[in-house]
Amino acid sequence: MQERARTWLIGAVLIVIGVLVGYALPQNSVSPKSEVGKIMSVHGSIGSAGAGIEFKTKGVTGLVHYALEDPTPWQAKPNGAWHQSGQPSCLVPDSKTPVKVTLGVISVHAVGSAPGNPMIVWIECYASTS
Repeated sequence: MQERARTWLIGAVLIVIGVLVGYALPQNSVSPKSEVGKIMSVHGSIGSAGAGIEFKTKGVTGLVHYALEDPTPWQAKPNGAWHQSGQPSCLVPDSKTPVKVTLGVISVHAVGSAPGNPMIVWIECYASTS
């Protein structure tokens, strides 16, 4: 009977330790922030050196520069297919016409010598109403 109680006690202590360790470990999940605004200019195409966009959104003074990484998933119309490669239809290099889009943006923190910057994780070539 005493051995059985000790087994239950050890099991309970291990569960409590597991819960505490799991709670204390850092969480590494990412949720992109939807940014609705206008792309004012496009430099290069996805995958080329120095490719990027100048983006204007409400509440931000001036333009925000984002690099264009390959691959960046993009969608041409609501409920349309998601494209996993290629240049988004709304990103026309050297275009002078602002294009309204929705961007999924995450903040990447610097680690060691790797730089930290905001990063586009998806592009909707239309402005979302949500």
